[in-house]
Amino acid sequence: MEIQQTHRKINRPLVSLALVGALVSITPQQSHAAFFTTVIIPAIVGGIATGTAVGTVSGLLGWGLKQAEEANKTPDKPEKVWRIQAGRGFNEFPNKEYDLYKSLLSSKIDGGWDWGNAARHYWVKGGQWNKLEVDMKDAVGTYKLSGLRNYTGGDLDVNMQKATLRLGQFNGNSFTSFKDSADRTTRVDFNAKNILIDNFLEINNRVGSGAGRKASSTVLTLQASEGITSDKNAEISLYDGATLNLASSSNHSVDLYGKVWMGRLQYVGAYLAPSYSTINTSKVQGEMNFRHLAVGDKNAAQAGIIANKKTNIGVLDLWQSAGLNIIAPPEGGYENKTKDTPAQKTEIQPTQVIDGPFAGGKDTVVNIFRLNTNADGTIRVGGYKASLTTNAAHLHIGEGGVNLSNQASGRSLLVENLTGNITVEGALRVNNQVGGSAVAGSSANFEFKAGTDTNNGTATFNNDIHLGKAVNLSVDAHTAYFNGWITGNGGFNTLDFSGVTDKVNINKLTTASTNVAIKNFNINELLVKTNGISVGEYTNFSEDIGSQSRINTVRLETGTRSIYSGGVKFKGGEKLVINELYYAPWNYFDARNIKNVEITNKLAFGPQGSPWGTAKLMFNNLTLGPNAVMDYSQFSNVTIQGNFINNQGTINYLVRGGNIETLSVGNAAVMSFNNDIDSATGFYKPLIKINSAQDLIKNKEHVLLKAKIIGYDNVSLGTNRKRETLIIEQFKERLALYNNNNRMDICVVRKDNLNDIKACGMAIGNQSMVNNPENYKYLEGKAWKNTGINKTANNTTIAVNLGNNSAPTSSESNTTNLPTNTTNKVRFASYALIKNAPFAHYSATPNLVAINKHDFGTIESVFELANRSSDIDTLYASSGTKGRDLLQTLLIDSHDAGYARTMIDATSANEITKQLNTAADALNNIASLEHKTSGLQTLSLSNAMILNSRLVNLSRRHTNNIDSFAQRLQALKDQRFASLESAAEVLYQFAPKYEKPTNVWANAIGGTSLNNGGNASLYGTSAGVDAYLNGQVEAIVGGFGSYGYSSFSNQANSLNSGANNTNFGVYSRIFANQHEFDFEAQGALGSDQSSLNFKSTLLRDLNQSYNYLGYSAATRASYGYDFAFFRNALVLKPSVGVSYNHLGSTNFKSNSANQVALKNGASSQHLFNASANVEARYYYGDTSYFYMNAGVLQEFANFGSSNAVSLNTFKVNATRNPLNTHARVMMGGELKLAKEVFLNLGFVYLHNLISNIGHFASNLGMRYSF
Repeated sequence: MEIQQTHRKINRPLVSLALVGALVSITPQQSHAAFFTTVIIPAIVGGIATGTAVGTVSGLLGWGLKQAEEANKTPDKPEKVWRIQAGRGFNEFPNKEYDLYKSLLSSKIDGGWDWGNAARHYWVKGGQWNKLEVDMKDAVGTYKLSGLRNYTGGDLDVNMQKATLRLGQFNGNSFTSFKDSADRTTRVDFNAKNILIDNFLEINNRVGSGAGRKASSTVLTLQASEGITSDKNAEISLYDGATLNLASSSNHSVDLYGKVWMGRLQYVGAYLAPSYSTINTSKVQGEMNFRHLAVGDKNAAQAGIIANKKTNIGVLDLWQSAGLNIIAPPEGGYENKTKDTPAQKTEIQPTQVIDGPFAGGKDTVVNIFRLNTNADGTIRVGGYKASLTTNAAHLHIGEGGVNLSNQASGRSLLVENLTGNITVEGALRVNNQVGGSAVAGSSANFEFKAGTDTNNGTATFNNDIHLGKAVNLSVDAHTAYFNGWITGNGGFNTLDFSGVTDKVNINKLTTASTNVAIKNFNINELLVKTNGISVGEYTNFSEDIGSQSRINTVRLETGTRSIYSGGVKFKGGEKLVINELYYAPWNYFDARNIKNVEITNKLAFGPQGSPWGTAKLMFNNLTLGPNAVMDYSQFSNVTIQGNFINNQGTINYLVRGGNIETLSVGNAAVMSFNNDIDSATGFYKPLIKINSAQDLIKNKEHVLLKAKIIGYDNVSLGTNRKRETLIIEQFKERLALYNNNNRMDICVVRKDNLNDIKACGMAIGNQSMVNNPENYKYLEGKAWKNTGINKTANNTTIAVNLGNNSAPTSSESNTTNLPTNTTNKVRFASYALIKNAPFAHYSATPNLVAINKHDFGTIESVFELANRSSDIDTLYASSGTKGRDLLQTLLIDSHDAGYARTMIDATSANEITKQLNTAADALNNIASLEHKTSGLQTLSLSNAMILNSRLVNLSRRHTNNIDSFAQRLQALKDQRFASLESAAEVLYQFAPKYEKPTNVWANAIGGTSLNNGGNASLYGTSAGVDAYLNGQVEAIVGGFGSYGYSSFSNQANSLNSGANNTNFGVYSRIFANQHEFDFEAQGALGSDQSSLNFKSTLLRDLNQSYNYLGYSAATRASYGYDFAFFRNALVLKPSVGVSYNHLGSTNFKSNSANQVALKNGASSQHLFNASANVEARYYYGDTSYFYMNAGVLQEFANFGSSNAVSLNTFKVNATRNPLNTHARVMMGGELKLAKEVFLNLGFVYLHNLISNIGHFASNLGMRYSF
């Protein structure tokens, strides 16, 4: 029966951006019209209505404008409404399964062939302009709908609230529309208890091939009182004009395990037009889960998700030009704003509700495990940009990270949270590679924007970020945190953090030819490299850095050489505070455009090795903070164009060639000091130190500092300092000259301390004072001035002149009484309780004396004095005796109890044990002979693979080669040649003489060690010559040499090594029928330069560079027997063998002046091994081959010696597995490229089954046969 109903003009559901009416209505039969106009439209509608859309043109704006464009389409008004009601019987069998189409729908749905699209389709009886309503509200059981493909309309409402709906059990379903003059929208609503999607589901697809009539728009609503689930093989596709509404109640989640594809393409050429589709999940009461969501199908698809509170996406794939917009609900959810009366029969235009942009509620979350973009090779000026936009409180990208697929002309990815935060847990990849590179002009660009509209968003990156060449990273936020390591050493990167309005926090930043746009930052460590491939390439801080920028540690890595020198430049800024700055040759630090730079701890030559090249440090105004240390020498090359303030710091001058490099200041210098007493000497703490002053050229003025004007200030005098008339003389007392750590300009002799007299004698070369110190007891309690040393301090110059040392006498007038030392009886009282230290206890003992059971001077006593006795047990339990001994060495033995107290007051017990365990792991690595020779072993492994390949190549004894003169002539039968002098010349030029020749070969090699302790790699080259001898004895003989550079970095990045390795040797194989005897001898030598770089203050004394030599020698003999198959093309060879290896290393040489400098550590090991292998060779053609060799090597004896590694009083003994077992597999082959040129490739993997350490190596090489 035809039923007439009241209608009013409505927005098309695809277009309106309102939460689709079916999801708002309580009963599915209620008219949708009212609800499209009574729901708050997400923020973009307000933006579009006012002409100020939020988001980006390619993303939110593009999608929103498309919706607005469709808003005034002709309303859909069905001509007829068909109704079906499920009668008796459907409500009686809850376990029964029905075919929904056959049981109920088929009576009111027609089907036929669409000749224009060459496909069958279905429609409501009478035509697409009619509607079908199915009342099954009391039905129970399961109803399957399978194979309803190309349903083209009209509207279909199925109410089965107590039953389960299975879509696509045996075949998929598709709900679509036809675009005609009425431009109708097909609306299909299913309301069930549970909805299961078992097969593909298409929305608004084109019928058949799609070459015919275009689809208009389709809205599919799936509403379940319990849950909605799709199978992992059930793909849901939304084509242009599709809307999918999902609703579940009672906190049930919607789980879509199959792929959901928005903006799917169906026909050739569709990529020329953008696609617009929508998924509405706002009425999902539980979590919304997408296992795999794709947006775009080689087209500029724009998709939107009107989300609920929590949306989880496993993998999100975006096409290179696609955009996805996820709109989270505001705080309190969406509200109804009813402006129309649905009962009116008059056709009324819908009321336009205009809202401004809004933030997602505080508990709204979008989780994406992995974000990926896909791209093709299409070239476009400016490249393509994919975008993800949301307004959720939290956008979280998981450990899968972000991958940007890059192609020619460049690709970009924008991730934007308009009102909330962004967190990225995983790595940033380019073309699925961490550290993947792009090329100039086709850069890969990552863009992250948090809190775009609120200016209150936080962007957090918890993983290391490695940017390859021409890969750029841009972050806009209120605050940014980079908790890993940002590496931009691929060269020509841009880190654009200029959009961060508050503070940028970076754990570690490595740059080389990097453009850094950043203001007001905290960088824990900045490592500046030169790219080594071009002249004068600098890292540029290209923005004004502001007044609140701080770097804890700056390390300038040694440049390649002068022509490739580089460094870091700053465009400008008010102030930069640096805790420690380590400089190096051919790497420059240019801060002349920053108004003020302050060094708070150390300015020194870096730990890369002894100075051998020139550095450049350039400042405008430089301040040396309290207790800071500045090392200065001829290699420092410091330029200060403005003012220099030494605010109670210390300048260490290094004597070179009998001279001192002058520190020149462009304007004014201030020497500010205090009356603090040096506890080690009982005299004033020096402001300037000259080390090895005894080496200065005598009777010459050595200028330490020059400036236009120099001021002197004793801050300890307070308001009286201006009336101090002897201020310059006080400064001179703080200008100290040292001879081997003994002060020589002023000798300080404390009461009852003959050692002070001896030290003075050694400093000034007075043997009488050394041998008979008791004769000089008249100096006790005094400071004696050596008048042989003249000091100049005026308003322009500070200088010294070293003459002949004077000698003290009993009537000495050049003495002063020692200054009052308030810490004489309790020497380290100032360290006893540091009130502001984070882990200091206010009930701690206020002075350092021996108490309770622990002797004073032990680390235990320091903990006890700090009222932290329980931490002693924690120390032993977590780090053991070794950890305790290491802490004793670092804090007490190398310093004193006061220093130890300072350190533990600033550090929690858990952090102390954590740092000690980190140090122990690194030191055990250092002591290990396996670690020290790992580069040599990887190089040797690479060569073993190459040599095996050579032996396989020359062992082609079973194939039918043309060896005799007659056979060579026969091979040339019927061939024509130009006129030549003789047949011999023909034979020489054209016969295959290269089958068993003399060969020169070269290979590029690479390798890595795979273990849990760190990352080790090697690359290099190997070359050699060999020949096949076919005389009375058939044999192969050859020799080789190779070079490889190996590097190592442990997981904590506290141990870094680089080594130059060489390997050389000879090899041979002797044939006796099918018997093969192999012999090999080789040696290797490696020069290793390593460094310890601990970030912890507790472990900073361990930081140092050191070097040593590693060496090895090996001999090997084996026997094997050949089994030939398939006309001798396949050879199987089992073999057994024995070998001897000698591994060793020399003592460590450290450049550290600390007491914990590495010493000793030499070790030697002799190994005897037995092996069993099986090899398969396959020869094809006359020249090419492939082989695979697998075997086991067992150590059956070893012995050796090892000197413990020494760090002051702490010893580290090397440990080694008694007998190791190794498994090895290698494969490779060779291919003929030209008549006498061959390409070979090989791989080898060796695994230590005892220590679980693996070594992998590969080679790619060429061979020339002659």
